[in-house]
Amino acid sequence: MGDRLTPLLQRSIRTLAWLGDAEFEREVRIRLALRGDYPTERLDAYKARIVCAEGQARLLESIEDALSESEQAVVRRGRNTSLKPAGRSQRNTRAYRAATGLEALIAFWAYGSADDRSRFDELVAPRLDAMIEATIAEVGRRPRRG
Repeated sequence: MGDRLTPLLQRSIRTLAWLGDAEFEREVRIRLALRGDYPTERLDAYKARIVCAEGQARLLESIEDALSESEQAVVRRGRNTSLKPAGRSQRNTRAYRAATGLEALIAFWAYGSADDRSRFDELVAPRLDAMIEATIAEVGRRPRRG
């Protein structure tokens, strides 16, 4: 399947970020569901705290030092993509650009080689799991039983 999807890596950085956004949200949803049988509105609330520009920007910041040159180039291209100026504050613009870089990187890993895909597990998965645990603890809710 990887060979069939490899041409996706030649798409625009916006398309890569769009694909990476879906992959990231999928990972968050799966990891949340594995933690318990929460009501879906609660799962959506947890997800929204993680799948947002600020959360993704924090996640990218935590892995940047470990990225290879080619991974850094993907992030840089994602960060430099043009944005619609629709009233974003400077802080939100920075977070949005970083999130776009992370999403492009996730697609780069998802549709590259097996070695690329393992980078997500190595760099992002442990930090993502920690973000999920912190989000659940912050809200302080238990899964419903039965």
